[in-house]
Amino acid sequence: MTGANMNDRFVKIDKILSSACEDALIPGAVFLAGKGGETLFCRAYGFASLEPESVQMTPDTRFDLASLTKVVAVWPCIVRLLEAGSLSLSDPLPSLLPWDFPAEMHPITLLHLLTHTAGLVEDADLDGFGETREERVRGITRIPLRYPMGQVHYSDLSFILLGEIAAHKTGLPLSEAAAQVWRSLGMMDTGYCPPAGLPFAATEKVNGKVISGTVHDERAQQLFGVAGHAGVFSTAKDLGIFCRNLIPGSGSGICGDEWLKRSFRLWRRDPKWDRGLAFVVYREDPEGNLIGHTGFTGTSFKVDTKTGSYAVLLTNRVHPTRENHNLQSIREAIDEVYFP
Repeated sequence: MTGANMNDRFVKIDKILSSACEDALIPGAVFLAGKGGETLFCRAYGFASLEPESVQMTPDTRFDLASLTKVVAVWPCIVRLLEAGSLSLSDPLPSLLPWDFPAEMHPITLLHLLTHTAGLVEDADLDGFGETREERVRGITRIPLRYPMGQVHYSDLSFILLGEIAAHKTGLPLSEAAAQVWRSLGMMDTGYCPPAGLPFAATEKVNGKVISGTVHDERAQQLFGVAGHAGVFSTAKDLGIFCRNLIPGSGSGICGDEWLKRSFRLWRRDPKWDRGLAFVVYREDPEGNLIGHTGFTGTSFKVDTKTGSYAVLLTNRVHPTRENHNLQSIREAIDEVYFP
């Protein structure tokens, strides 16, 4: 914990997470909250791994972010290109990548990809398209569209394509293009394919072996650890830095206020989660929306762009099995306290 005293909100959140770990609803967690440039609370709970041995969770434990990769890695690269005029939201897919696309994909725009409205399938097995990473990502062009363009259907493939667009337009591998953003913000513990020996939160047990320090997502595995939809590892501290750079008026090191506000406005409505540019819009307000994202492994963050408050909740809920479905109620309980 930072600061001399916990206010009532953090006393309640501390109890929620302590109880969740003690009751084995989740193995462990790290929760960080802040406002503007100040971290108000940061604490670790439970265990980073239960198998093959118990390891205590610490505030500097690195987590597989899963789908937080979409907003932490890809969105910053794309929004910088948009701000520079190197990309436009109306750019069609054939102008974004030098690939041969089928005719049905020609109308897909950058906006469709960023809002999950391109009509692409949610996910697909890519290793059947070849042995190399390039063959596998280009294999997406051979997968027929499943949904009407313009309807929200969450798709990892959209962000795999966006990652390739970021790499193509910057002239750098996605891992390097994203790292340039992270280092400029001071996020030194964030990256793809982290070196061994660091403190990791374990994920799933597969074929008798616990995954720890390598990416959990199957599609990211097929793309050798670097993909637009998953693959990034980070800490609560680094995500706190990222969150404070999402607040308009903060002097963000990612992009100017215009593109922050454009990213967080509601672009497409959806019965489950309304969509901004890459982000989920949880709540609308004329003075600033509540935005954020979640990840399959048990990661999430939310930012209230009106008040400047943010919260990062990192858990290893898929350890040792993905059949743990307790996290949503824990998130909701924390949200009731921190984002009422």
